[in-house]
Amino acid sequence: MSKVQMSTRETHTAYDPEDVRIGLTLQALMHREEINEEGFLVLRKITHSDMAKNIVLNGKRGVHRTYISQLCNGAKHMNNDMLYAIARYLGVNPKAIKRPDMEHATQFAA
Repeated sequence: MSKVQMSTRETHTAYDPEDVRIGLTLQALMHREEINEEGFLVLRKITHSDMAKNIVLNGKRGVHRTYISQLCNGAKHMNNDMLYAIARYLGVNPKAIKRPDMEHATQFAA
């Protein structure tokens, strides 16, 4: 993450576009529609706090809520340990977070 000088008092933080894309994908996975066991379409909405409390990372449960928020906003880079922990919690393949276009392409490959 780099800082771009705008004036003597203001700075603007430039986020890595890849981290921003991953954050948007993560947000979409946290707010998606699913079919429940009764066959009804329901909105699955996971808050940053819920995810932060329930992620198991390196054998320990929980991370800070602001860290999840920063990942979703693209302000922080998601390392592989966090990627796998979040994927386990969401019940998705890690590719669905890191490379959703690749997972979609391999679904239909012969």
